[in-house]
Parts: sequence; structure tokens; C-alpha cells
Amino acid sequence: MKRFLSRITAAAFAMAVGFSSFTASAQEGKIVKSMDVEYVGAQTVAPDRILSQMSTKVGNRLSIARLDEDVKNLYTSGEVENARILSENVSGGIALTVVVQARALYGGAEFRGNTLISTSKLQKKIDLKQGQSIDEAALRDARQEIQELYRKKGFTEATVTYSVGAPTTAGISPVVYTINEGTQGSLREVTFVGNSAISSARLKGVMDQKEKGLLTTFRGAGQVDAETLAADVQAIEDLYRDQGFLNARVVNVARKRVDAKYVDVIISIDEGDTFLVESLKINGVRNLSLEDEVFPYLKTQAGTKFSGAKLKDDLKLIGDQYGSKGYIEARVNPRFEDAGDGAVNVVLDIYEGTAYQIGQVHIEGNRKTKDHVIRRELPLEPGQVFDSSRVLVTKRRLENMNYFSNVEISPLDTGYMDEKDLLVRVTEKPTGSINFGAGISSIDSVTGFLEITQSNFDIGNWKTFTGAGQRFRLNLRGGDERRDFSLSFTEPWFMGQRLALSTELFYRDLLFLSDLYEQSNLGGSISLRKSLGEFTYGSIEYRAEKIEIDAADGLTNPASIIRAEEGDFFKSSVGFNITQDTRDNLFLPRSGHKFELGYEFSGLGGDVTDNILTLSVAKHWSLPMDGIFNLHGRYRLSSDGDHLFTRHYLGGANNLRGFDYRQVGPRDPNSNDEVVGGKQSWNVTAEATYPIVEKIRLAAFYDVGEVSDGPVGTTDPGVQSNWGLGLRLFILGNSPVRLDYAFPIQGDGFNDEGGRFQFTMGAQW
Repeated sequence: MKRFLSRITAAAFAMAVGFSSFTASAQEGKIVKSMDVEYVGAQTVAPDRILSQMSTKVGNRLSIARLDEDVKNLYTSGEVENARILSENVSGGIALTVVVQARALYGGAEFRGNTLISTSKLQKKIDLKQGQSIDEAALRDARQEIQELYRKKGFTEATVTYSVGAPTTAGISPVVYTINEGTQGSLREVTFVGNSAISSARLKGVMDQKEKGLLTTFRGAGQVDAETLAADVQAIEDLYRDQGFLNARVVNVARKRVDAKYVDVIISIDEGDTFLVESLKINGVRNLSLEDEVFPYLKTQAGTKFSGAKLKDDLKLIGDQYGSKGYIEARVNPRFEDAGDGAVNVVLDIYEGTAYQIGQVHIEGNRKTKDHVIRRELPLEPGQVFDSSRVLVTKRRLENMNYFSNVEISPLDTGYMDEKDLLVRVTEKPTGSINFGAGISSIDSVTGFLEITQSNFDIGNWKTFTGAGQRFRLNLRGGDERRDFSLSFTEPWFMGQRLALSTELFYRDLLFLSDLYEQSNLGGSISLRKSLGEFTYGSIEYRAEKIEIDAADGLTNPASIIRAEEGDFFKSSVGFNITQDTRDNLFLPRSGHKFELGYEFSGLGGDVTDNILTLSVAKHWSLPMDGIFNLHGRYRLSSDGDHLFTRHYLGGANNLRGFDYRQVGPRDPNSNDEVVGGKQSWNVTAEATYPIVEKIRLAAFYDVGEVSDGPVGTTDPGVQSNWGLGLRLFILGNSPVRLDYAFPIQGDGFNDEGGRFQFTMGAQW
């Protein structure tokens, strides 16, 4: 019946528009005396709205061209299904009648066949409200998004169709989506056919589509996804080209259902042949020295096997060389010429463009952060060469400030041939926090805490205390194993110079250091830090503190090293430190290194004369599949080693994770074999991490180290080591929660050989 009514409506419109005026051309230029609207079907759009979308008005002279445009506008509005304009001669001019078939109004959607996804969730995908004119594009987009939902759940065979019902007398049409969910297909196995030069395991390594397995269960993989497979095909072909197989291609991808749950994927490859580079030619170079600035650094060389990866590096090198000279629009287009006998001539055609200088620097998006706080971090200034390498440095500096969720830097045209403005657009994020609650660590057990921080502090802004780039932190902690208070303030640009001034007041009651004694520290510090280059800075700090050692009541042996240390000590020291930090990220570095050399001099009066040397190096490398390899080493040496608090220890979540906190080092037989530390220590850690799901990474690590030169009467335990696995959880912001389980390999006989669970929060090195 509905289909019959729909046909009647369409036929009625056809009849109505059939009576169009055959004298329209003769009426050109006559005065329009009246305009009316007639409807075929329901009146779902008001007459005034129809007429408002037309440029022809009562009193105008009739223009056939304008009427044609009016009809187009009515269709474009999306509210009209069909439209035609009729004319009739009347006294003094003509009368126009606009005959329209209005679109039906959206009357809601009904879903049939959905068992996996709720109707309410599917309904949200339709960008229409009841009473709006039906928009076919919106309905099609909704169908695509619903199908995408099923695809992400692994139901790649699901189909979604929709139909629009006949309108009611009020012009309202329901929409019905019919869903055939099909069967979920988990990927059991990927098989390659035709690959001999590259192993199947290596090909699988570049694919995002993963076979069902223990790790892929957590990563949401193991589901056959046509879109991801298409990207994987491109990745496989790119890998072949990187290895010199220019003509390699994936000729077929077949999915074979194994049973109701699993499918196999068979990928057929035509590897083609590798090519040798017969010659390398560069055209269009006028403003670089090929002999000095290009050729010595190129990886693509005549007589070697062609590699797409090497060519990409070469293109980047040339682009960077031009970018450093202000040629930010330079382009390098590679092409290949057949040289016969399996060889190619590699030709690089270069368009240099114009060398630009920086005009003005514009900053947008900073509502709280003051302009000068951002500008002082920029290595680029008006009048300088528009150096693209420094643009990357600028972006990294602003991101590392941790004030912004997004940083975009782009050039702007100025109207001058050799000048571009620099646009810095930032999106601010919250920089202050008040945190309280309870925390837990394998080092200091359960503690309650209150912490107030503002990393974009402004001590002069008494309304909001934000915007000047200063740093403020108040920290209170208390529990069975520690009681802490600290208040710190940093001005990173003291006296308008890149000179950071920091002050701190603190009290720390460190009960977790040992079961046989308690240590408390009360004091303060003031320091200055100065940049010594793009990635290097030095610092000097004065620290004064009172240190108290309180031996446990059960420790009665007068020959005990700990008993001899009991009492109060005043320590006055100056520390010097130099650091070079080229890491690309402070919390999850994928490249770069951090080098630190420090010396603490305590000969400034007081009861402590120990001087301490510290050397620390960390290096980071990116691995395939977003893997990261970290290598870290540290060496410490005390001049005298006269006190428990100036000697060194290993063990715990931050170095040798297969051992309890501070339980690696020389032991005192008169203090129940308690670790009392040594004058020198070293430790090395090798660790690799890989992503499991977003914000979670799996880690595998090896730790090794030694503490030696203990006090008289102790013995050196020798080298100790462990291996283990862990997780890095980025669920509380940038700083990771680190969960590790480590197994000792070499021990000292006092630590048991069982594994240990270590957990803490923060960057490790």
C-alpha cells in the first residue's frame, strides 16, 4: 500500500509539472505581479521558506535565467524533492506558481538484526533529528559508520542497508536499517606465497594485521580488517623497495574461512628483481655545493644495490640542507631510468624555490601563557634565515614545556618575495593540579599524600597565579615508612636571562631505608642552572641540611657500624653538574641521549667532608613496530665513605630490580649483616619496550651492577645481576606507572633467588 501511495504522489507531480507555460520566453521582462506555492504531497516546508530561497520577487521583471537559478537553489536547499515554476498572464504582468514536492521529514530510525551493538549506540551515528528534512547523504554516512563499528569488532562480513518509508499525510517518513551481522573472523594464520628474498617472519613484522595470539588478544588484533590489510599490502611493497626490489608487488590477497570463528589470509607476492645503481645524477642545484654539502653524505651510491630506505634518507638530507638555508619550499623529485642489465640510473630533479627570511613571529592560542614566555623559547627571530631545522627545535622546545596539548608551526605569506612570517599556534592544557589520596610503591610502601603543583606559575599574578612559566610545588607525604614535606619554587628566566633560579625547603623522615635505623633530613637549597648550548646546561647548588641517624633499640653491638653512626650531623655542600640532553621526549624517549656529570663538595664546614662524583649516561634507539631500546649506565664514587648517607647502594625499582631496595652492597656482620653501602658503585641497564595497546607497553630488561669499597670489616659482594619483564602504563598522564617482575641471576648469598615485583611511578632515567 505504501509503495502504491508513493507512486501516486510521483505521478501527480509529473502531471502538475506537465502544464508548464509554453509562453515563458514571450513573458521575459514582464512584471511579476504575484507568487504562490502549491504542493504535490504533504506540505512539510512552509511557503514563506520556499519563496525566501528564490531571488525572483514580486515587482521584479521576469528573468528566465534567474528562474533557472531559483530552481537550482530549491534543490540545493535539501528540502525539496522536485520543483517547477509555472507562469500565467494577468493584468499588468504575470503570476508565478511554484509547484514543489517537499522532502519527507525524518521520523526516526528502526534497526533490525543488530544483536552485538545496542540500538542506542547505532542511533547516535545518524546525524539527523526528528522533524528535519531527510538528507540522503546523512543516511549514507550513518550506514558507513555502522558498518565501521562492526568492522572494528571483527565482523568484516557484516552488511548494512537502509530504506526510507513512504511519508504519512503529515509528510513524515520512518527509516529502517537492516543489519546482517555475519560471522566474526579472527585471523588464524598469514601465509606468504612467492617470497624468497624476504622471510615470512620479517614480512609479518611490518604488518599491523596480527595473527591471533596471547599478545594480540590484548592489542585487539587477530581480527581480519580489509582496510588494515590494504595498508599492510603497501607496507610489504615498501619493504621490498627498501631492499632494492623496485618492481615488487603484492599480486593477490585472499581470505579463506577455516571455520565459523577463524580465517586465514594468503598473500601472493611477485618479488621481481633487485636493481643496481648505475649512476646518480642531481639536476637543478644552484645554491648548494654538491661536492661539499651533498655527495659526501649520500647513501645512494653508483655500483651499490638500490635501497628505497637509503633513498628516503638522501631525500631528507637534501631537504634539510636546503631548509637550513631558508629554502623551505625546496622539492626533490626522484625518478628512475632503465640502464639495462638489471641496473637503473637514479635522477634527482630539484626545485629550489626562494630563500626566505623570517618577517614577524605570530603567536596564537595562548590565553593564559604570556607571549614572552613562549617567545623566549624560540631559536628563531625576525630577520633570521627561515631555518626549517630550527623550526623543529622550536616545536620540540614548546612541547617539552608541557604547557600545550598541541603545537603547530607554519610559514605565512607576507607579500614580500623573500620573506615569510612564522605562525606559532598552541593549544593550552591544564598546568596546575591538586592531588591527594594514597600511593603505593615497592620502595616506601603505602603513603598518603597531598600535592599542589603549578608548572606555569606566576608569583606576581594574585588572581590566577598562572602564565609566567615559573614552577611551584608543595608536597606532603605520610605513611608507615616515610614522612615528607617539601616546598619548591623555580624561576626559569632569572633576571631576564636563560638562568633558572630554584629554591627548596624540605623535611624527610626516611623510615624505609633500613629496619635497623631511621634517617631524617631537614634543610634547604638554592641553585642556579644555565644553558650552555642547544642541548647542554650546567648547574650549581648550595645545600645545607641537618641529618639525624637513630639506631634501632634492638641493635646493641657497640662494634656495629650503624651504632657508631648514631647522632646528628650538619652537612654544608656545593654541587656542580653538567648535563647534555638530546632526548626527543622526557617521559618516553625514542631517540637521543642524556649525559650527566656531577660533583658534590662538602668541605664547607659542618660534620661531613665526603665529596661525591656521579657519572650517568642514557641512550635511546627506535626499533621496528614502535619498539624502543634503552641503555643506561651510572657510576658513583665517594672520597671518604665515612657515613651511611654518603655511601652508595643498589637494588630496587630504579636499578637492580631483582633485589630489594638498597639490598645490594657491603654488609656489616655486627649489624645482623645489614647493607651499609660502599664508596663506589656502578650499574648498567638494557631495556626494550613494545606497545601492547594504546598507553600500555611491554618491557624486557637486564640489570647488572656492583657496590664495592665498604667500611672496614665488611666484604664486597661482587657483581650482581637480574633479568625481567614489565609493563609501562601511561594511564595517569605523561608519567608512566612502571610494573616490573625481575629474577636474580648473580647474587651475594644474602638475597634469596626468587623473583621480585617492583612498582613505582615516573620516568626511570
